[in-house]
Amino acid sequence: MNKLDLSYEEAVKELEQILKDLESGELSLKDSLDKFKRGVDLYNYCNEILKHIEGEVKILLKDKNGNLNEEVFDLEV
Repeated sequence: MNKLDLSYEEAVKELEQILKDLESGELSLKDSLDKFKRGVDLYNYCNEILKHIEGEVKILLKDKNGNLNEEVFDLEV
């Protein structure tokens, strides 16, 4: 996993700020590129965390026969 020493929540908050900064249109091209790169790193970091957590949840939801209880993932929004 990428080592950013941030919690998931901290990474998301920083990513949200980067999006606001980029959308403002007030950054130079170089600053925009630097922010974009940081945003990609943060996105990948958050995605890795979510994949790891999803794997743990799937393990916890397996029944005694090792089958995943798929109904839990079919939540209606």
